[in-house]
Amino acid sequence: MEEYSPSPPEEVIDISSERNLGLVGSLLTLAVFIPRIGGILFLLSPILVLISLNGIGNKLGDEEPFKNYLKAFIIGLVLGLIGVALIISVTLISFQSPEQFPMHFTYGEEHGGLTGKGEAIMISGLIIVILAIILAAYFEKKAWMGMYRITGVKEFESTAKFLWWGVLTLVILVGVLLLLVAWVYQIIAFSNLPRQIRKKSPSPEESFEEVVW
Repeated sequence: MEEYSPSPPEEVIDISSERNLGLVGSLLTLAVFIPRIGGILFLLSPILVLISLNGIGNKLGDEEPFKNYLKAFIIGLVLGLIGVALIISVTLISFQSPEQFPMHFTYGEEHGGLTGKGEAIMISGLIIVILAIILAAYFEKKAWMGMYRITGVKEFESTAKFLWWGVLTLVILVGVLLLLVAWVYQIIAFSNLPRQIRKKSPSPEESFEEVVW
């Protein structure tokens, strides 16, 4: 006679506050188009999304989305600032009088153009910026795929796909449109994220999560 094994108990997890934070953070991404205050609001976007993903990860026992988004944020911020700083420094110096820089760090002796060293710094800055964009997009893509895996919200997967292809095609400007689509899908994803998730306790045979709408 087979021994009866009861189904694992289900636990309903409330993620309504995390959902709202993620939604607000995603909406603030579009604030970049607002004059003057748009830049400040835009900087708040990833911070709110990070808090949201951290809360969801803690409650569902899966921190992969948060960790990947955090990597994307740090890489994009640090490498991006380094690359932009190099480009701006060389650009600003190039507008000064050559007499102010007797060692000709950026200027040629005859025409006042960038020397090989100055050009190398400029190119290095551009490479660092491009690398920052690609690496940040890669880890952010992994974060959204992780959110799709643990929540079942299809729009998170669409966000990941449009984000990645948008970055890869950014050089031909098509990527700008794809990135805009990715942002819209990110907003829809958090909007469609359930306020509660029914999570089954893991069993030796299987472990899965079910979405409660």
